[in-house]
Amino acid sequence: MQGRILFIDDEPEILKAVKFYLEDEDFEVHIAEEGNRAIELAETIQPDLIILDVMMPVMDGIQVCRLLRSRTRTRLIPIIFLTAREAVEDKIKGLEAGGVDYITKPFNNQELIARIKAHIRSNREELSSHPVTGLPGAPSVEREVNRRLQEGEIFAAVFVEIGCFREYREAYGISRGDRLLLFVSRLLESVIVKSLEDKGFLGMPSYEDFFFTCPVEKASAICDGVIERFEEGRDEHYLEQHRQLGELTYYDYRGDLVRAPFVRLALGGVCNTRRFVTTYAAVAEWGAQTLLKARAQGTSACILEE
Repeated sequence: MQGRILFIDDEPEILKAVKFYLEDEDFEVHIAEEGNRAIELAETIQPDLIILDVMMPVMDGIQVCRLLRSRTRTRLIPIIFLTAREAVEDKIKGLEAGGVDYITKPFNNQELIARIKAHIRSNREELSSHPVTGLPGAPSVEREVNRRLQEGEIFAAVFVEIGCFREYREAYGISRGDRLLLFVSRLLESVIVKSLEDKGFLGMPSYEDFFFTCPVEKASAICDGVIERFEEGRDEHYLEQHRQLGELTYYDYRGDLVRAPFVRLALGGVCNTRRFVTTYAAVAEWGAQTLLKARAQGTSACILEE
């Protein structure tokens, strides 16, 4: 499969024709005829690219694009506008709303395929998204923080580490380790989205660690909410025998018995309200220091510094 496409258009015949052609080119194609369903689908299936018609009833393509760009799970998906309008002003509106390209009907099928492939390839290279969670990777995290710093924004940057994750993965295997990562990613996303109305940023600067930004005044409440939700759901990821023991026990590759506490979250947050920082590297170095302090608590904990 070359990629997953979401095609949004209110004309059934065009949907059918384009879907047939894209599937013949080995794309997985999902379709929607109106905006609300399209947004719901985009968040669920996480397509590699969205083809979006501008002229639609109830909610037009420009509105749909802006909503997709405002949401954590869909903000980085490339969007190609497809429309019968040729005016320069209309193209500018689409690009300003967050579209990456603009194709006018009637279009050449080969040109459409070429543009789709180019944008999917470029986006994958740029994002380096996490293979399990699908969250933006290190390049996107660095770019997001540098953008906010350059614009003079005051914000909290929170680094999240899963303590004792290595022991968990050694005992239960890579597959269950990945499921634990997915649990944490969805937990973080739900708390952040609920608190920030889809305006926060969430990414993974490394395979096992998370990162998010939020307003300074909401940082403490969000971190507390994350820890509370994590503690509520953590034990479900352990076997009953370990839940009864209250710790993880297993034999390592040497045959030695290993005892380890349950996984916990360390959150190290930094806020640029008092300290002047200009680069992501400086933020990351500062965040690593706060993570050390949170990790030293011996239980799920958060340390925020200004």
